[in-house]
Amino acid sequence: MNVKSHIKTELYKLSHSSLIWIHILMPLCAVSVFLVYYRFAAWSELGKVTGYLQILSIAYPVVIALITTIACDFEVQAGHGQLVLTAPCHRSIVHIVKLSVLLGCGLLSSFLAVLGFGVGFRMMGNVCFSIPFYVKSAILLYGGSILLYEISYLVSFQFQRGVGIGLGIVGSLVSALMQTGLGDAVWYYVPCGISLRWCSLYAMSQTGGENRILCTDVMKSVIFVVVSGLLLFVLLVLWGNTWESKTTGEE
Repeated sequence: MNVKSHIKTELYKLSHSSLIWIHILMPLCAVSVFLVYYRFAAWSELGKVTGYLQILSIAYPVVIALITTIACDFEVQAGHGQLVLTAPCHRSIVHIVKLSVLLGCGLLSSFLAVLGFGVGFRMMGNVCFSIPFYVKSAILLYGGSILLYEISYLVSFQFQRGVGIGLGIVGSLVSALMQTGLGDAVWYYVPCGISLRWCSLYAMSQTGGENRILCTDVMKSVIFVVVSGLLLFVLLVLWGNTWESKTTGEE
């Protein structure tokens, strides 16, 4: 079975699972709730947009952990991972395809959450930020979260549900801390804080209130994301070939 066949298989399984609806309904619900709230909130336009992007960034670690643990549960429940273990190819290929499909869904979800909010927000008369701004913000939100997908995937499949969800909760708490002064000196080396800082700095740079979008810290974070992403990919390949499904009382 080639890579193309694995992709078709994963997409078929995705279309018949709750994961696809989670990726669609969760961002749409977030957009709806915040647009209703912002219709009456007395914040500035900048405060509303940055606040929304920050809350999305803080929620991402636990949402990603939930998604990867659900994907893991699907495999464990399907004959204790036999679909992966008996695949006529290297197991790492199956894991890479599965993670790639989740990343694709994550990109869709990011655009629904950010661009959908942007369109609705502008329709309410808030035109300080352009549509291209929301497109770029969605890319920043997603790009800074790729490491979280890789980490959560590895943890969820190796240790399963409890550890994966716990990691996501801790990640969301740490992400919130990264926006405070405590994170000023370390955020660019903390995966769960990168999206939040990228989106905040970009939003502020568009209004002339912050010129740090091209600062050394941002460049450090970009290098960290690229290098760490490649290292985690190599780890995924090595780990995937030796992965054995574990059965626990959580199944």
